[in-house]
Amino acid sequence: MKEATREQIRELVKTTIIRKINKYQSESDYRPFFEAVFDKKTIRLASIVQSLYTSFGMSIYEQMAVILAKEAGFFAERQYELLGEINDETQILISKLCESPIVSEKTKLHELELIRKSSTIGRPLKTSISTVDVFLRSKNDHHEYFIDITTAKLNKKGARTLREKMLKWAALRFSQKPDVEIDTIIGIPYNPYYPDAYNRSFVIGNCHSEEVLVQNEFWSLCAGYDVFFDLIKIFNEVGKELESDIYKFLQ
Repeated sequence: MKEATREQIRELVKTTIIRKINKYQSESDYRPFFEAVFDKKTIRLASIVQSLYTSFGMSIYEQMAVILAKEAGFFAERQYELLGEINDETQILISKLCESPIVSEKTKLHELELIRKSSTIGRPLKTSISTVDVFLRSKNDHHEYFIDITTAKLNKKGARTLREKMLKWAALRFSQKPDVEIDTIIGIPYNPYYPDAYNRSFVIGNCHSEEVLVQNEFWSLCAGYDVFFDLIKIFNEVGKELESDIYKFLQ
C-alpha cells in the first residue's frame, strides 16, 4: 500500500471516530425494560458500540473501498446514482429468477445474460433502487462493478432483497449500455466466523457464491491485492493513538 493511501485511510478512521465521540447523543434516555436488567453505564456502552457499527458501515467502509480502488487504477465513486429503466418483460424475468428457491440452478453470469437480452434501451431515470454504495470502472472503461456493502449477518429477507436489487441494477445498466460487462457484488467487510469459513446460511442459500465477497476477497477486489491485514494494522494504530480519548468517552 502506498504511504499516501495508508495515511488517507488512517486519517479517515481517526476523523470518523473523533467526530462520533464529539457528537454522540443517545437516541433516548428511557429504556425501562433494559434498565430493569442492566445498569445505565452498560446500556450506554452498548448504544455507543451500535452507533459506531453503523458509522463504520455507512462511512468508513465505503470510503476505504473507494480510496483503495483509486490507487488500483479504477474509476471509483461512492453513493453512485445508477440511472435507467426496466421494461415489463425484464421485470417479470427478474421476479421469476427471484422466485427460484435454489439460486444455484442458474449461474450469476447466465442470469445477467438473460437480463441483457431482455433489456431494451430506456430513459436515464432515477429509481428507488438507483443508489449504489460503491461503483468501480476498470481502466478500459468496459468492466463495471456495482457493490452493496452490507452487514456480515444478513437475515433471509435481507439476502433476498439484495439478490433482487442486484438483478435490477443489471437491468438498469443494460438499458443504458447494452454491451457493458458488469459484476454485481455483495461486499461483506469482515467474516464474523473467522478463522472458519463464512457460513451464513441465509446468504449462501439465497445469493450466488460468486457475487458474495467476504473479508479478504472483498478488499482484494478493491485494492487489487490482499490488503485486509494491512487495514487491520491501520485500525490498530488509530486505536492506540486514541486510546485515552476513547477511554474517557466510555466512562
